[in-house]
Amino acid sequence: MQDNGWHQQPNRNTEPLTIRPFSDLGQLISKAKKHALLTKENSSANNRRTNCPEKEPSLPELTHEYQEIELFLKATTDVKPLDSIKTKEASNPSPKKSALMHEDEQTLIFKELKALVDGTKPLPVHHTPEYVEWTWTGDNPELTSRLHKGAFAVQAYCELHGMDSVAALSACEDFLAQALLENKRCVAFVHGRGLSSPREPVLKGVVIKWLTSGPYRRFILSFSSAPIWDGGAGVTYVLLRKRPAKRRRKKTGRKVW
Repeated sequence: MQDNGWHQQPNRNTEPLTIRPFSDLGQLISKAKKHALLTKENSSANNRRTNCPEKEPSLPELTHEYQEIELFLKATTDVKPLDSIKTKEASNPSPKKSALMHEDEQTLIFKELKALVDGTKPLPVHHTPEYVEWTWTGDNPELTSRLHKGAFAVQAYCELHGMDSVAALSACEDFLAQALLENKRCVAFVHGRGLSSPREPVLKGVVIKWLTSGPYRRFILSFSSAPIWDGGAGVTYVLLRKRPAKRRRKKTGRKVW
């Protein structure tokens, strides 16, 4: 027989292989029903022989074991097998929510720090070394916090920029004497932050020392650095008394401030 150069290929089914585990379930159900009917007839014949009344089973009792199977077959009619490749791709774990939240938190912290460095967001004054506060012994310790937050309206400002220490002290005394005569309760001293000083701020140090040990110290109830929107560490708020504080006595009877 002459070879034409090709061989006839057998017919092959090109459709994808499928698994039908329930293909013969219908036949099994039919056999089970027939078996149940035969059992019923035999039971009825036995009851007639023994003159026992036959108990008619209800419809739910006969079909109970077949109802769930029939419902399952109807519900899974359109079910298709999953593609193994897609299943592997879908099994890759996604990033945990906690990890994403950790990244967001770090990003927020870096943004806050960058805003502080660039000056677009002010740094809270009370978190800096430049912040100062003081309260007369025995008085409300929360006064400095309220004073710093602007709870008391500033009634007068003493401008000290451009002065030396001697001129600044003279201006402070004149300003505070006039404020007490006018019954002012809250004043402010504008001394600057002393950024141009080689060491510590000069005018600020002079003002703080004068407030705590000067001739008007008994009239000082409390003082603190101003909030950022009113000069921050470059301005000191002072809360004044209506009357000077009484002198305190030690057990020796000696008067002290």
